[in-house]
Amino acid sequence: MDKLRELKLEDEGAFRAWLAAWQDEPVQVSVTQPIQTSFPEFLQQLHQNSVDPKPPRVPATKYFYIDEGIIKGGISCRWALNAYLRNFGGHIGYGIVPAYRKRGIASEMLREALEKFHQRHIKRVLITAEVKNVASQKTICRAGGVYENTVTDPETGEALRRYWITLEKNSQCE
Repeated sequence: MDKLRELKLEDEGAFRAWLAAWQDEPVQVSVTQPIQTSFPEFLQQLHQNSVDPKPPRVPATKYFYIDEGIIKGGISCRWALNAYLRNFGGHIGYGIVPAYRKRGIASEMLREALEKFHQRHIKRVLITAEVKNVASQKTICRAGGVYENTVTDPETGEALRRYWITLEKNSQCE
């Protein structure tokens, strides 16, 4: 059974626990804000954002790492880049619930997400990490990330390291 998947109606309790797990965390990651609609409407919004988002958003699918009924991590896969994402946000954003960090979950999520990009024939994936987030930088490098440069996000003032991962497979190895 895949641990990385989109949310289902029966995940509402686990999702609300996920939101609560981030309350004391100073860093906000995608989908950690309280939802302003019913859970079914929220799921519909996530689906809509994955196929036909309102500009300036780009199509993006949110996957969650669910193990034994607990959401331990989440990852956003942005299938295209707008100007902001090209410079600061990248194709992928992820976060691990503080209680489940340092267990390899980020590496596993990133590996599975990169396979989803490969299946969509996206050959290069941009990922950024805050300069102060050394653990994320190591995860990205282990996944094949090649450092390009460091930029400052004008919205947050955070310095971000930008990495590219090339997904082209060696045809001799397949």
